[in-house]
Amino acid sequence: MKGNLLGQLESAKLELTRVKDRHGLLQLKSRYLGAKSQVAMGLSQLKGLEAGERAKAGQALNQVKKQLEKLFAAAEQELVTAQDFEPVDITEPGKREYPGYGHAHPTTSVIAESFRIFTELGFAIVDSPEVDTDWYNFEALNMPPEHPAREMQDTFYSTYQDKNGAKWLPRTHTSNMQVRFMEHNKPPFKIIVPGKVFRNENEDATHSWAFIQIEGVVVGEGVSMADLKGTLLRIVRGILGSEAEIRFRPSFFPYTEPSVELDCKYQGKWLELGGAGMIHPQVLRNGGIDPEKYTGFAFGWGYERLAVIKYGLNDLRSLWRPNFRYLEQF
Repeated sequence: MKGNLLGQLESAKLELTRVKDRHGLLQLKSRYLGAKSQVAMGLSQLKGLEAGERAKAGQALNQVKKQLEKLFAAAEQELVTAQDFEPVDITEPGKREYPGYGHAHPTTSVIAESFRIFTELGFAIVDSPEVDTDWYNFEALNMPPEHPAREMQDTFYSTYQDKNGAKWLPRTHTSNMQVRFMEHNKPPFKIIVPGKVFRNENEDATHSWAFIQIEGVVVGEGVSMADLKGTLLRIVRGILGSEAEIRFRPSFFPYTEPSVELDCKYQGKWLELGGAGMIHPQVLRNGGIDPEKYTGFAFGWGYERLAVIKYGLNDLRSLWRPNFRYLEQF
């Protein structure tokens, strides 16, 4: 057995001189030290030998095994050095291979800047469920099942009903948090509710079936339309610059009264941004707030539309297409 083992050692030394890459090295190591190698087979046969012979054979096998392991360890180190391979420390921060590679998406930049301005004004950022009941999404906002305003959002619906028989649907606006928040918080408060919303719309240059919306809600004593306009002007100028202007146009939303469309003038053009208005007294009642004592305003817009305005894009779908060379311009 000893002669065969020494032959194994010499054979391994010779074959290691011919190894060119890590794959070949691992294959060779498996042949000499793997489960089907002569060393492994010899160790498995020790139990059938007499005690004295077993000790000698075991000692010889272990010596050859250790020498083979040293050979392969040295060969692996030599191969790594020859290939100038640097071991990777996975705890280190990632490296940027190219100057300027990687940056925030235009919509993400607008959202981050918006959050900074809102928090400076004392607004809290609140999450809301993406799938909600018909009550919070529509009925609590003065839109019962037969209300024509529902057709404006041409909603996706689900067949799910909870144990109380309530219908659930992907939210069509983050306004679904208005009454939810009022039920558990007392005025005064100022919140924004950002998040993705879903509507059954045909995509075009200015519309999409899913987009990121922000809803703002302010409730307190003596809150007025003047407060609404001043707040929106501060926000729009913070995002688009001090030269930006805003204007209100009369409109209709079931959950605000009076209601307005918000336009902003940017780089010489008037562009529609979103909707706003004073919170309807019935919505305040639905949230457990006395409209005789408190008033409030609400507003909302899509972040993609704001990004389109800020960066002068012609088609908001450009923001979702994976054209990195295009997005790197912003």
